[in-house]
Amino acid sequence: MSPSPHTAAIAFRQGQIDALARTLFASPALYPAERRQCFALRTLVRAWSQYREDRAVMMGENLIGGECAAERDAFLTLLVAALPDPRSDLARAIQRVRQTVIRPLAAEAAATAVIVDAGLEELEAVRLVAASANLPADPAARLLTIVRSLRRSADVDGDPLSATATSPCWAVNLLAVGEPALFGLTPHPLPFPGLVRRRLFRADRDPDRERDDISEFILDALYETLCDVARMPRAAAAFAEAFPGLRRNSRLFDAWMLLFAFGSLTPAQLARALPCTKAGAGKLLRQLAVRQFANTPHTFEPYTCGLGMTVHLSRDLSTSAGFGLELHQGLDARP
Repeated sequence: MSPSPHTAAIAFRQGQIDALARTLFASPALYPAERRQCFALRTLVRAWSQYREDRAVMMGENLIGGECAAERDAFLTLLVAALPDPRSDLARAIQRVRQTVIRPLAAEAAATAVIVDAGLEELEAVRLVAASANLPADPAARLLTIVRSLRRSADVDGDPLSATATSPCWAVNLLAVGEPALFGLTPHPLPFPGLVRRRLFRADRDPDRERDDISEFILDALYETLCDVARMPRAAAAFAEAFPGLRRNSRLFDAWMLLFAFGSLTPAQLARALPCTKAGAGKLLRQLAVRQFANTPHTFEPYTCGLGMTVHLSRDLSTSAGFGLELHQGLDARP
């Protein structure tokens, strides 16, 4: 297979990921446990959004909301099955999500079991394909080979789009989160939600175009993970600047990290996540709202995150020096 014009761009992004993982993410001092947990929770939010797209789940945008509980719980169970280490940051984040959500009804639990039973076999089949020793080392060529191996049929009744309806796209994306080493993107245990899209499994794909699409998806996944790694220290630094001198036993920082991770929280959800009383959770959220770290909701609506972290990374492939400079100067504490 001939080299892709995106090969240099992917290698450049891989170098950025490696540099940030070694100098920031791997450091207990610069990236302590609460930041790793926030990063893992944000990863789950991104992975859930992609899972909903892959499986055409129209409702349940909020990971910790009450809608689509059966699909959400199945997603979490399948992701646990995709994790090689049950003690990883993602495994602990999944436990935190389950602690935060409302306990499912019996009918929802039964529906979850049906989805999981059907999904585990498919997930394992995709894992075997992705773990093959015969796959190319180049990330784009490797992923393209995996996708082509997983196309089950050309189409159904002459409709090329029908090949996407039952594609294992969701399983590939779960493995890109739970076991990213299978795709040869980085030696570091960093997740990459959204590595593929359903349209790659269409029967009428142009062979030249699909290689370009896969390269672009890889670049997007690398970029989003890179940005999320960089956002956690800025979120923590913005909080420290706005709330100096807090008592040692204050739960406000924990509340901020959870709000930043999930994007929105009700007092009841925060109370289950911390845990604390619902009244105490409401007080914490109001304190964040006073400093504009949270947006005050209307009646019966959750508090939403009021602070955005914009990350600008260099796209210049000729030098990696611009990466550190732009990363430092381009992080913006305010939206």
